[in-house]
Amino acid sequence: MMEILKEEHKGRIVLCNNGSFYIAVGNDAVLLNKVLGLKLSCMGIGICKVGFPIDSLEKYTELLIKTGYSFVVYDFNSEKEDLVIIISCLGKRSNEETEKNKCYSCDKNKRKNKKIDKYTRALVKMYEEEEKEIREERKRKKEEKEKKELENEEEELKNKILKLKNGE
Repeated sequence: MMEILKEEHKGRIVLCNNGSFYIAVGNDAVLLNKVLGLKLSCMGIGICKVGFPIDSLEKYTELLIKTGYSFVVYDFNSEKEDLVIIISCLGKRSNEETEKNKCYSCDKNKRKNKKIDKYTRALVKMYEEEEKEIREERKRKKEEKEKKELENEEEELKNKILKLKNGE
């Protein structure tokens, strides 16, 4: 899921709550380790992570703002399987992947998990809701356009009737 969110927010640090922590992975984790001193952990081959407690969100977002990095924070509700952006900050600096902030490789946790987890389901749900909103907006605009066209046709007919009554 985090890879998909990273793709959507290129150059921005992506944080998402996981239980009672906010986490970042990959090059975001490496950068946050260097910039904020957060402990870097290995989750698998080339998959690094950092995290901090949920109640420290304000502290770390303030520190990120001071560093000038762009970032986005997602809230994940596991019961509802909802994923929502709660903070989005566009700073002057981006976290483009460079050789010096690539995730370290290690031999831990070599297995890959291919099943769809609750985070991926939440991401799918969020995208489906966005798609639904877009469809509803299109429908509303189409209805407004059709209504306006009908009103214009009605006005034209009234004008024709008026002209005929006035002998024009």
